[in-house]
Amino acid sequence: MTINDKNFGDQLGWQKDMPGGETSSFFGAGIQEILDALPFYVMLIDKHHHILLANKATREALQLEPHEIIGGYCPRVVHGIEEGTYAGCPLEEAVEKNCNVQREHFDDKQQRWLRIAIYPTGTWSAGGEEIYFHMVEDITEKKELMAALEETKEIYRKLFESSSRHEKK
Repeated sequence: MTINDKNFGDQLGWQKDMPGGETSSFFGAGIQEILDALPFYVMLIDKHHHILLANKATREALQLEPHEIIGGYCPRVVHGIEEGTYAGCPLEEAVEKNCNVQREHFDDKQQRWLRIAIYPTGTWSAGGEEIYFHMVEDITEKKELMAALEETKEIYRKLFESSSRHEKK
């Protein structure tokens, strides 16, 4: 069985058919609605980068339906990487250390700053894989504002130093 197998998610208990032919995570609609309310990208994944659930922001950004995401290999589905993993992904560290991992990463392709985080949930999929909460937030605007603030602080520092020198004379 591979992640390209149509029944991959079903066999591991990660998804189920819903009325109307839609596919949903086994976590149920309640958790989906909660995660859909978040404005940043959220997925539940296992240690092998298989996507168990993706929120609305993620689905809209990827322009994919749930059945096109669930059970997929995150580096392939999200980043278009056929082999290996995404350079900024903290999943391996979170799995190895069994702890929360957060990092800021500049994505060259998107030209955006991202805060990427992985949190072990202490829960397991029906297939016995530990589930990780994976969130990605675009922090480009915050980084740009902080850089502008630092530049302004430097200007004021130089003005203060200059005025202090003139007062001493």
